[in-house]
Amino acid sequence: QELLAAVDSRPWKRLAKRRVQHYGYEFLYETRNVDSKQFLGELPSFVSKILEKIVTFPGVKNCTGKLVDQLTVNEYPCGVGLSPHIDTHSAFEEMIFSLSLAGPCIMEFRQYPKGSWRAPSVVSGTDEGSIQDPQCIRKAVFLPPRSMLLMSGEGRYAWHHYIPHHKIDDVAGQVIKRNSRRVSFTLRKVRMGLCECEYGQFCDSQSK
Repeated sequence: QELLAAVDSRPWKRLAKRRVQHYGYEFLYETRNVDSKQFLGELPSFVSKILEKIVTFPGVKNCTGKLVDQLTVNEYPCGVGLSPHIDTHSAFEEMIFSLSLAGPCIMEFRQYPKGSWRAPSVVSGTDEGSIQDPQCIRKAVFLPPRSMLLMSGEGRYAWHHYIPHHKIDDVAGQVIKRNSRRVSFTLRKVRMGLCECEYGQFCDSQSK
C-alpha cells in the first residue's frame, strides 16, 4: 500500500494501454533501450526497502557494485498484458527484478526452437507483430501480489516473457480473477558496454 501510494502521488506517463513511470534512466519504447548518457537521478527513496531485500537473493550476494540503477513502474488495467519479448541485451545487465503489486497475473515464458534476436517493432509501448510459433515451449509462472520475480541466465537472455491479455487466469484448475489493475516495479542495471553473453542468437550486441 505504501509503494502504491508513493507512485500514485507522482506523475504517470500514458502509453496506448497502460501508464508508466521511469527512474534512474528512461526506458525508450521505440528502441527498447535506454540512453545511458541521460541519467535522471538516483532511485527514489520509497524503493529502499526493496533494494535491501533483493541483495539477499541467491546468486546476488557475490555481485559487486550497484545492483540496480533503473526502475520502470508499469500500471496494467484489468485484461491488459505484455507481448512476448526479451529485454534488450545491450540495454541491461543480466539480473532483472520484477515486483508485482495490487493484482495477480500469469507470466508465461516461451522458448522458440528457431528463435533469433529481432529488432522489435514497438508502437506506443506495445509490441506489434509478436512471434507466434506452435512449436515453442511454454512455461507459466503465477505472480501473486507482493511476489518478486528474478530473471537471470538463460531465462533472462534466451526466453521471451509474456503476460496474456486476459481478465482471468487459470492457476492449477482454479480461476483467478485479475484486479482492476496490476502495478509492477521492474528494477534493472543499465549496461554501459556490449553484452558478451553465451546466447548470441538472441543478443543484439553480438548480431551487429
